[in-house]
Amino acid sequence: MYLSERFIKLTALFFVFVFAMGSCKSKKMSKSPGTSNKQSNELRILSNKLNLEIDKNDNIHLYSYIADWLGIPHKLGSCTKEAIDCSCFIMLLYKNIYNKSIPRTAMEMYKACSLVDLDKLEEGNLVFFKIKSNKVSHVGIYLKKGWFAHVSTSRGVMINSLDEAYYKQYFIGGGQPN
Repeated sequence: MYLSERFIKLTALFFVFVFAMGSCKSKKMSKSPGTSNKQSNELRILSNKLNLEIDKNDNIHLYSYIADWLGIPHKLGSCTKEAIDCSCFIMLLYKNIYNKSIPRTAMEMYKACSLVDLDKLEEGNLVFFKIKSNKVSHVGIYLKKGWFAHVSTSRGVMINSLDEAYYKQYFIGGGQPN
């Protein structure tokens, strides 16, 4: 009798151990591979600040850069952290994020791009607008799922959707700087 009770206890202990190990493994597997709790928290904070879902597959440096400039007011011809215009914002962003020099004005940027169809836009492509003008007068950077960052004359650095009626009306194309 003593042997069978001991066998039962050892068997039960074995199953508890196996179950516990399996539980630990499933918890680890539920996290995205390579994503720490700290990194997950940073992504959540960034997503909240930008009001856009950011995940570990996104260019975190790009989104952090935009978040750092969010709300900086517009001033035509300005290129500082106190006030900035759309083309300077994009020029500085490209230099800091992609280590690439691009022209200073929206029109020059447009001329220096290989055009990309709207449905083929990718993160980092530029988006161009003719706002109440017959020439390119505004530029932003495409993020994902129709969202782009730019400098609004009324609200400063912000994120909007290309699906908004205002931007649809003036959108003329996207491009990849050469």
